[in-house]
Amino acid sequence: MISLNYPFAESEKRKNLDLIATILNRGEIIIYPTETFYAVGGDALNHNLGEKLSRIKNRPPDKPFPTLVGDFAISEQLVALWPEKARELADKYWPGALTMVLPGHKNLPPAITGPEQSIAVRWSSHPFINELAQILETPLISTSANLSTQPPAQKVRDITPEILNRTELLIIADNDNPRPMPSTIIDARVTPPKILRPGKIVIK
Repeated sequence: MISLNYPFAESEKRKNLDLIATILNRGEIIIYPTETFYAVGGDALNHNLGEKLSRIKNRPPDKPFPTLVGDFAISEQLVALWPEKARELADKYWPGALTMVLPGHKNLPPAITGPEQSIAVRWSSHPFINELAQILETPLISTSANLSTQPPAQKVRDITPEILNRTELLIIADNDNPRPMPSTIIDARVTPPKILRPGKIVIK
């Protein structure tokens, strides 16, 4: 496994981002930081990645993965329709820890769509995700870097060896928040949006 410490030195930034993009474009799986916990994932548009990731996490193969983007334009590759209220919430809370379930485009990989062709998407506020988006214009699968049913990983030491040993790359940037919270998940296909999981963002 390759490991890189984040933030990158300015002299190393472009080289490191290019390396990460190359690994993702090969269909490999990486562990990376978000503003909540460590995530494990890869290119969300790769049709072979979901099955591989489900095996690594011991996760039911029919349970879709959430996705992460580094700018709004990348989310348009996933979202087929933006209800007015969803646009308002995106304008108010993105980038940030708000995941919205929205109608997905046809022909997306089954690993990221639900039974109703929906997509769970979030624009992360973590600087790593936003820097990566400058050279990699693709969404990422973003699921917590732990085995299914285990607690999420705030520190590298919390990531189980079963996950670490089966991924290609680790981006190290421990979250020092003493009480981190997961992202809030809402169903933004309905009006008013329905809270599916309370979290860091309180919808007002």
